[in-house]
Amino acid sequence: MTSLGIRSARAMLTVTLVVGLVACGGANSGQGVSPSPNAPGSRQPPINNSPNTPPPPSTKTPDPTPPTTSPPPPVTPPPPGGNTQQPQVTSVTFTSEESREVYRANATNVARDVAVTANVYLPTAGVGVAENSLKGNVRLYEAAATTSLVAGSASTDGAGGNITFTPTEVLKSNTKYTFEVTTGVKDESGKAFAAFKASFTTGTREPQGPLVTFAERTVYSGSPIASVRVGNDGRLYAVTLDGKILRWAIDSDGGLSALQTLAIPELAGRALIGLAHDPRDPNVLWISNNAPIPYAPGQVPPDFSGKVSKVTITDAAAFTGTVQDYVVGLPRSIKDHLTNSLVFGPDGALYVSQGSNSSTGAPDGTWVRSEHRLTATVLRIDPTYDVSGGPIDVQTEKYEGSASLGNYDPNGERAPVTIFADGVRNAYDLVWHTDGALYVPTNGGAAGGNTPAGDGAPALNNVSNQDDYLFRVTGSGGYYGHPVALRGHYVLNGGNPTAGRDPFEVVPDGQGRAGYPEGTRPDANYRPPVHTFGANRSPNGAIEYKSNSFGGALKNRLLVVEYSNGKDVVALKLEGGKVTDVGRIGTTVNGRIKRFQNPLDLAEDGRNGNLYVVELGSSGGRIQLLTPSP
Repeated sequence: MTSLGIRSARAMLTVTLVVGLVACGGANSGQGVSPSPNAPGSRQPPINNSPNTPPPPSTKTPDPTPPTTSPPPPVTPPPPGGNTQQPQVTSVTFTSEESREVYRANATNVARDVAVTANVYLPTAGVGVAENSLKGNVRLYEAAATTSLVAGSASTDGAGGNITFTPTEVLKSNTKYTFEVTTGVKDESGKAFAAFKASFTTGTREPQGPLVTFAERTVYSGSPIASVRVGNDGRLYAVTLDGKILRWAIDSDGGLSALQTLAIPELAGRALIGLAHDPRDPNVLWISNNAPIPYAPGQVPPDFSGKVSKVTITDAAAFTGTVQDYVVGLPRSIKDHLTNSLVFGPDGALYVSQGSNSSTGAPDGTWVRSEHRLTATVLRIDPTYDVSGGPIDVQTEKYEGSASLGNYDPNGERAPVTIFADGVRNAYDLVWHTDGALYVPTNGGAAGGNTPAGDGAPALNNVSNQDDYLFRVTGSGGYYGHPVALRGHYVLNGGNPTAGRDPFEVVPDGQGRAGYPEGTRPDANYRPPVHTFGANRSPNGAIEYKSNSFGGALKNRLLVVEYSNGKDVVALKLEGGKVTDVGRIGTTVNGRIKRFQNPLDLAEDGRNGNLYVVELGSSGGRIQLLTPSP
């Protein structure tokens, strides 16, 4: 046995038993990818290690061993004078969908395409906003006529940590509107929110339409889908949040037919997120999978329960297959930050996004688990490593109920799973672009999180709302802003180094949320984002558009779906490693770009430029087909 602990009693099993089933709604030519300097002397192992023996013990001084149980997190304070026992809205912002300009309550000359974000106080640890209580109880209306309701959709993020409202129509010019949250809104324990109102007045500017227009129609309704991909066989593949793999034939008009379902018993109830086709074998799929979301009522999901598994299609016509766990012991937050999407890189390695355990680096009243050595990362996995003796166990700490040694070291020489990008908070998807870089759209922390103290930075409690970002990872192995003390990173995003306005600074928001004092420098290895989506957008599924449709207007653009505010698809033009133009695509309704229902992922059929957009609803999922309009 080695100090990495990549074999354990648990690791000798090909599968693990899931207790409880809850279903819910361009390359660096010839050189591979540059190593990631996660620690002095660390390096990425080559693919096809030879001989394929377990890695030797690490020579790196180990990080301090964390406690097996996190200390009680600091409680996020309620607003001054607020009822500490009642969930409530603490502040509200109105954000232009086009310009991303942010307005606050009572603002005038507000853009007519705003979406609303309400930051909230939640008194009970781990209990979020009940999404099923929002309809009809979160509304926007003309202040002079309270019955003139604005059509739109109300939602919360995946952790139930805010309330958003996205209108489906352009607002009237020079009109005062009121946003309201009624006592009919509840948290997940049934506690009613305090009533809240905030107003603003619009200006006269007309919003622009989509960059290009598609026709849209629904081609599937059913299981809650997490990811879709068009395979080399011309079929559409999907994985679901209830443990299934789906496959359709794609008809000549883009429609879907001949649905086949691969339901492997060992995956039943597991939340399948990532899906990648093995470039070396058309009969092999790679998936990431997690303990169910949501988990059993009244229980919390087990930590270190994430996996990357290899599915082998044994009968291509009948769509049957088997599963082999390849990596086990990946971290799992108490909420919805999971082992997310995966993609093969130009070096032949498999890259996977691993979510954080906390909102902004330290436990708080909602995110009660501490960060681990592999959380908030993009991981690089050697897909040729010999796992005939059992999967690679990457659990980095002891955990109650687990037989794992809990001593995996990602910096160990020849370690088969290593950290490629550090401090990536929660990226749902990742795209290797033809410009040779890895692009990672990343969800930022909602208001109310905490940060660790260290390296001259103070701990922060009740941090201000953080934007969602796009990072460009070139293989140099930078730090991308989410603190993990166990890896020696303490400063959230850009800190607050000067008295002026600093890039990506973390400062008090003037509404009771905390920020760094002047003089707090960013991490020495901080790599700033190349694009800011804005707050509470939830940029998730992403692709590089490859088709020449629309006269090549979208070719090589990065398309990203926005799950929360926006509920759209943004198209980012990339030139010289920078975002030089931002547009949106879709269809128009009532003068406004039509919104999707919680869009989570998308895929392109490169033969014709059609897009398949996954929507996630409260009772299942849908696939919308977007066909380029003439």
